[in-house]
Amino acid sequence: MSIKEISKITGFSYSTISRVLGGKAEEFRISAQTRRRIMEAAARLNYRPNILARSLRLRKTTTVGLIVSDIQNPFFGELASRIEQLLRTRGYSTILCNTNEVPENEEFYLKILVDRKVDGIIIAPIHTAEWDSMETLVRQTPVVLIDRIFHDTALPWVTSANAEAAEEVTREIVRLGHRRIAFLGGTPETYITGARFKGFQKGMAETLGAVDESLVLMKGYSARAGEEMMEKLLDGRPEVEAVFCVNNLVFFGAAGPANRFELQQGRPLMMAGFDIGLYANLLKRPLISADQNLGELASTAVGLLLDPDARSSSTANHKVIPVSVVKHRLS
Repeated sequence: MSIKEISKITGFSYSTISRVLGGKAEEFRISAQTRRRIMEAAARLNYRPNILARSLRLRKTTTVGLIVSDIQNPFFGELASRIEQLLRTRGYSTILCNTNEVPENEEFYLKILVDRKVDGIIIAPIHTAEWDSMETLVRQTPVVLIDRIFHDTALPWVTSANAEAAEEVTREIVRLGHRRIAFLGGTPETYITGARFKGFQKGMAETLGAVDESLVLMKGYSARAGEEMMEKLLDGRPEVEAVFCVNNLVFFGAAGPANRFELQQGRPLMMAGFDIGLYANLLKRPLISADQNLGELASTAVGLLLDPDARSSSTANHKVIPVSVVKHRLS
C-alpha cells in the first residue's frame, strides 16, 4: 500500500501524510487528531514505507555493516549479537559479514558495504595494517575497528588491555609454582597474538628471567590449530607444566590432547586462556581465564561509529577496555 491509498481514506495531502509517517508531525505543527487518523489508516492498510526511496531522499540507509573474522567463534558470535542489539535500539539494521579469517574476504566485504552505501562499518580486521584501497574506502564511509586493531592508524578503534591481561595471567601461573610454561598463539603478525605474546614475555621475563622459545608455538586461531599445536608440544616437550592459549578456540582444541596426556602421564597440566570463563563450569579442570568485557567493547564501538564527537581525529577515539582475570578451581 502507498501514501496514495492513505490519502484516499483520510483526505489529507501527500505532504501531510509523508510528514506524519516520517515522524515530523510536531516539526510541521500537525495536530494530534490528524496524526491519529493518518496512523490508523496506515495500520489498516498495512502500510510499509519504501525504504530505498527514503534512503535516497535522506542520503542515509540506517544500515551498518559488521565484519567479523569467524562467526563460529563464540566470542565473535556474542559480540556481534550485542552490537546488533545496540544498533537496533538506535534505529539501525545490521549487515553481518563473516570473513572466515581470509584477508581477501575482508577486502571484498568492505568494498561491498561501501558500495551499498551503509552509514558505517564496524570491523574486527584480519589485516595488520590498512591496505592500498582501504584509504579510499574509509573516506567514503565511517569505519571503526574492534578487538583486532592496527598499530598505526588514525581510524577509531576499541580493543581490550590484552598485553596487561596476558602479563597478569602469566604471573599467576608462575605464582602457582609452574616453571615450564608454553604459549600457543595465533597468526604471529596480527595484533591480538602480538599483544598477548608481549604480555606473556614480560610476565616471564620479570618472574623467571626468559621465555623458552621451544615452548612457543604459533599456527592460527581455530580449535584445529589449538589441537595440532598441543599435540606437537606434548610430543616434543612432555615435561611442560602449564599452557597459555591465545584465545578460546585454541584452548578448546588444546583441551583434548591435554586430557589424554594427563591420563597417560598421571599428572595435571595447568591451562589458561582468553575468554574461557563462561565455560569454566563445563571443563572440570583448574584454569585461569582472561575474560574480555564484550558489553563495553560493543557499546564503545557503536558510540565511536554513531557519535560524531567520539569519532574525532585525535587519540581520544582510541579506547582500551580492562580485562578481568579469573581463577577457577585452583584451591
